[in-house]
Amino acid sequence: MNNTKNEILNLFKRGSMLTKLIYINVATFIILTILFLFLPENFESFSRIPGSFKELIYKPWTLISYMFTHYDFMHLLMNMLWLFWFGKIFLRYFIEKQMLAVYLLGGFSGAFLHLGVNYLMKTEGVGIVGSSAAVMSIVFAVVAFKPNYIINLLFLGPVKIKYIAIVAFVVDILGVAGNIKGGLIGSDGVAHIAHLGGSFFGIWFGYSMKEGKDITRSFNNFLNTFFSWFTTSKYEKKRAKMRATRGEKFNKAKSDWEYNKDKNDNQAEVDRILDKIKDKGYDSLTKKERDFLFKQKK
Repeated sequence: MNNTKNEILNLFKRGSMLTKLIYINVATFIILTILFLFLPENFESFSRIPGSFKELIYKPWTLISYMFTHYDFMHLLMNMLWLFWFGKIFLRYFIEKQMLAVYLLGGFSGAFLHLGVNYLMKTEGVGIVGSSAAVMSIVFAVVAFKPNYIINLLFLGPVKIKYIAIVAFVVDILGVAGNIKGGLIGSDGVAHIAHLGGSFFGIWFGYSMKEGKDITRSFNNFLNTFFSWFTTSKYEKKRAKMRATRGEKFNKAKSDWEYNKDKNDNQAEVDRILDKIKDKGYDSLTKKERDFLFKQKK
């Protein structure tokens, strides 16, 4: 049992951010499914984003929990397939910490758009769960950045991802129209508004990256600081405090999380550059990319 547990943990640690996100979603589903067998039905509301800002004040953790919670296995499976397919493409062009940021910020965008529309319509609204908004953020980030990227679909053959995105977007627009006509957002059991919120953030990120601007940088700096408080040893913190008291400069040692993130990010960038060489040749590299590749070979 311990060996199996250790193997799972090692796979999680060594895996990419895509692997980690899928693991967390699956693990959350399994844990909550077991808990629901022993706890009251209304326990589900513990992880569900509520239908109004007033309720959210008392359940702020649901901004995170809702995007890792799913109603049933098919709900989980469909979201994880979208995440897997488009997550692999995402990591061809972007680094892993950007994937985590886009996933979370897309989820936040979906939640707040859902709550905002409920507020404007002056309806009670319904609570929502699911990673769809976060996943759509990943999907549309890729589509905005590489709209003509081709994937092979079963029975259809090669298709540009922009057409897949258009179909998904139209479905959600029609769903929202139906909800508004019925007077209740999410009344059909699908969080169409949240999907659109995630999609809009993904589009913003993708187009910003085309212009060389990373809109997730500040959020990632926050995550680095946040996780360092839990992963940096007490000894390093104490040493930093002592040197600061004496007025000495101190460069804080990287935490395990920061070290692994930097290592994974460097590897992702190397893979991206090698793919570029394969597709367009070495001469297509910028000076910055050549210098980076040379530095990694040392």
